[in-house]
This record gives sequence, structure tokens and C-alpha cells, in this order.
Amino acid sequence: MDKFISIFSSMASWLTKVAGLMLLLISLLVCAHVILRGFFNSGIDGVYEIVQYGMLTIVSITLAENELTGGSIVANFILDRMKPRVANIFSIVMYAVAAVTIAVVIYNQIGMVGQKLANGAVTGVLFIPHWILIVIICIGLFFFTIAFLIKVVTLIRNHKNVGDRALTADEIAAEMTANTEF
Repeated sequence: MDKFISIFSSMASWLTKVAGLMLLLISLLVCAHVILRGFFNSGIDGVYEIVQYGMLTIVSITLAENELTGGSIVANFILDRMKPRVANIFSIVMYAVAAVTIAVVIYNQIGMVGQKLANGAVTGVLFIPHWILIVIICIGLFFFTIAFLIKVVTLIRNHKNVGDRALTADEIAAEMTANTEF
């Protein structure tokens, strides 16, 4: 399992690097568009579409890395009031429910790929096929689902090590630092 987590973490990290490169290219494109508009009163056609769909792609393919590294802000005000073992069980259930919910979304989106292929839907200016965008989003959501399942497995594996008392802020920070390495 640890080997799978390591490989998956590397793949999610690679997707995040691809997203970073895409963000850089989109930024350069927007800068070029602004400069061309300012000096020549003529920008680059389709920049709005590229930014719109590019950002959607970037967000979807970085979700897994963000989840694995704990990059999201977590509101623990409910979990902090529970005993640690109960909070751990609650977290396991919530991550499992989230994974199932996202899997259902992926299933529905895959059905939409067939519809978009059949009706030939494309974007307005650059004529990018919608099905390509949906497939990229599904890939990102698939990785996100796997990240949730890894969280579930990790929480289950560590459940017997969860103490009965609440940890101090320093102890939580020490644990988070130790648990971020996959």
C-alpha cells in the first residue's frame, strides 16, 4: 500500500507541475494579449476561452496534490469538540462519503462525454471540443477520489494509535509534520 501511495503521490505531484506550467503559459498569453491590445489595438482571439477553460483544467488536476499535502483549510471546530477516536471515525466516514460522491459525479461526467461527442459541442471561438475538457476534469476528479480513499485507508490504519485525549497544538503540529511524508 505504501508503494501505491508513493507512486500516486508522485503522479499527483507531476500533474501539479503540469498545472503550474499551464498557469505560466496562460499568464504569458494574457500579458501578450494586453500588450498587443495596448500598442496595436488588437488582441489575441480566444484568450478569454483559454483562460476560462485553462483555469478549470488547472484546478481539477491539482485537487489530489492539494488533498494529499493538506493544502486545504480545514474547519475543525466540530472535530475539536469530539474525543480523538470519535473524531477519527467521523473523518473516515466523511472522507468515504466524499469519495463516493465524487465517484458518482465522475460517472455522470463520463456519460456526458458521449453526449458531447455525439452532438459535436465545441467552444465558441477556438472550437475546442467540450468532450476533451470533460475528460481532463474527470481525470482530475479521479485523482481527487483516490486521494480521499488514501486518506480513508490512512485514518483506518492509524485508528488504533489515536489516543483518548485531545492533543495540544504543539503535538498536532508535530504529528502533521510527521504525517506529510508519504
